[in-house]
Amino acid sequence: MRNWFERTFGNLTHKAAPEVHRIGSSNARIVSVTHQHIQHTDAAGRRLFVDLPECATCWMRWCQDHRQEFFPLGGASQAEIDAENARTVGLRGGGSPLWWIEFMNERKTRFEFESWEARCRDLQGPLLAAGWRTFDTE
Repeated sequence: MRNWFERTFGNLTHKAAPEVHRIGSSNARIVSVTHQHIQHTDAAGRRLFVDLPECATCWMRWCQDHRQEFFPLGGASQAEIDAENARTVGLRGGGSPLWWIEFMNERKTRFEFESWEARCRDLQGPLLAAGWRTFDTE
């Protein structure tokens, strides 16, 4: 039997194979995080980027399509839920030895990290500072 995450996000995360970048165990690295983009290099040293407003738009569309599958917590209004979803750009999860963040862009860009601390330091913290959040799958 599939768990809640697989039932809820299975069609989201498995629709297309993600573009995976192993940060720290290859030459792939996060160069910068701004409100518009994540600039990064892949293992071959190519400079790439993730368009964060595109990710937020895709997340909002997905949430609209699956609204009936969620229950508002703590009496949140629909306007509060929509505002929070408008700042969401992807999913995060993992466990030892692999921690990840996967974005809602067309390429399903996924960054994998060797530790929770590396994920927070290199990407999750800078995303929060730039005004974005990710949905915790754990």
